[in-house]
Parts: sequence; C-alpha cells; structure tokens
Amino acid sequence: MEKLALQKEIIHGFSTKKFGDMRVKKMLEENNNLDKFLKVLNLKKSNLIMMEQVHGRKVKKVGKKEAGKVIKKTDGLVAKKPGIALGVKVADCLPVLFYDYQKKVIGVVHAGWKGILAEIGQAMVKKMRSIGSQPENIFVGIGPHIGGCCYTVEDERAKRFVKKFGNLPKMIIKDNQGIHLDLTVPLKVQLIKAGILKQNIDSPLICTFCKNDEFYSYRKDNNKTYGEILGVISLAN
Repeated sequence: MEKLALQKEIIHGFSTKKFGDMRVKKMLEENNNLDKFLKVLNLKKSNLIMMEQVHGRKVKKVGKKEAGKVIKKTDGLVAKKPGIALGVKVADCLPVLFYDYQKKVIGVVHAGWKGILAEIGQAMVKKMRSIGSQPENIFVGIGPHIGGCCYTVEDERAKRFVKKFGNLPKMIIKDNQGIHLDLTVPLKVQLIKAGILKQNIDSPLICTFCKNDEFYSYRKDNNKTYGEILGVISLAN
C-alpha cells in the first residue's frame, strides 16, 4: 500500500496466517489472535469497529459510540474520529481501505463478487462525499485477495459481470483451466467512475490462493485450516 504508507496521519495493515483467525461474532469475546495483531499496530480492540459483512452495498458512518461493536448488515464503514479503528475481514474477497488526506476521513469496504456487482465501491465514495470528502483527495488500497490467476467462475457469473460492466480488458480471461474473473478490474472502474484518480488506487497482486501459506483462502483451505485475515485502518490520535 504505497500511497497509504506515506500518510503519517493513519495506521493501517493486513494480518497474515501467522496471527491466526480473525473472525469474531462479538467484539467483547476473547480473541487472542485479534489482540496480538492490534498490539503490533498499537491499536486497542475497544476502539475497533467491525462489520457483519453480508455481501451487500450498505455503507455506514460510525463514531465513538460504535467502538468495540460489530455493525449489523453492513459491508462498508466510514469515520472521522481519531483513535477509531475500522476493520474488514476476508479470505479471498477484497479488503479495501480508503483515506481522504484532506478531510481526514477513513473507510473500509468488504468487496466480494456480489458487492462489486452491486457497486459498493461507488456507494463508499458517495458516503464519503456526503461528509465532505472530494474523490480526488481519496487514496484507496486493495489488500490480499484471490487474483484473476486463481479465481475461476461459471459462465453465468462471468456473463453477469460483462452485462453490468461491459467487456473490460483483462476482467474475463479464458484458458484450459476455465473462465477466470479478476475482480479488481470492475472495482477500479467503478471507483474511477465515482471520481477516484487512477493513480490513487494501490492494488498489488497478493493472491490469497497462490500464497495460501501466508493468507487464508475460502477456496483453498479446508474446514480445519480455514480462517480470515483482518484489514484495519485508523486515524492516529
């Protein structure tokens, strides 16, 4: 996350398998893995806000009163309060971090294929605009996720993306392994359409399926090895 790494006003990061499973149903429940990871970032669980993540496009503005909670039926969060941390958990879906360096607004999005079809990226930018952000001042970082190299889909799903977004270059690739879908392509298109500058989007390809020794993968792990990683962003106090 080159652009985000240069911003001294924020703390951000993505966990790996070495920290363990980050899934939580209630923020107050004991999760030593979560505590260990947040300690590395010098963040407190009591200030972390998570989402239920239902593969929708709902984005909610949160603040101090939501600290330490899991927000129901939500796939995006925005905040302006220093000290608050926003979290997104994934295991192949796209964890997306947002930061408006002018208005000091942070955001997170859980972007699975359903959320991307529902244009959750545009929903996030709209929500940030509603609290004063201008899209050209927003940096976006897309964290570890399953890449087009490994994400094979059925023809019906590929056709839904083509119908929604058109024949975008490199979105759909067919080879002897099947039909590959690169979810970053339509996500970037909708972010740029919403006003985000292309050069302000960081999306290094860190494929959770290829690098399953480092990251959890819904498609590659089994019931015994499955877990989720956490992407987090916070405005420093």
